[in-house]
Amino acid sequence: MPSATQRCGDDEERHLRRLATYRQNLEERRAKGREQMACLRAAQNNEAKERHREAQRRYRERYREQIAHRARRATVQRNAEAGKETKLRPKARQYWSDPDLATDEEDEDEGDDW
Repeated sequence: MPSATQRCGDDEERHLRRLATYRQNLEERRAKGREQMACLRAAQNNEAKERHREAQRRYRERYREQIAHRARRATVQRNAEAGKETKLRPKARQYWSDPDLATDEEDEDEGDDW
């Protein structure tokens, strides 16, 4: 039968081994958690980047449409000032609705102020 001193030493060794195993398992779980969080952050960053790219694309598209619209308006205005009749394409006609720059001479002769 082991003496009380031996039993106490064995208990202490067992306790230290358990403690070392617990610490190792805890560190492994933490590392796994950190890895999962890193993957989650990367996925969220990728989604955010994709949303940002899409927003930039939509902004550039709207900006191009605005520039094209301004160019069409300027052309119609220049033609109106020069006395030329401007035939608008259907898409341009959709944008063009300013009654102050009417190019239709018949409407001006009738005195319609829109």
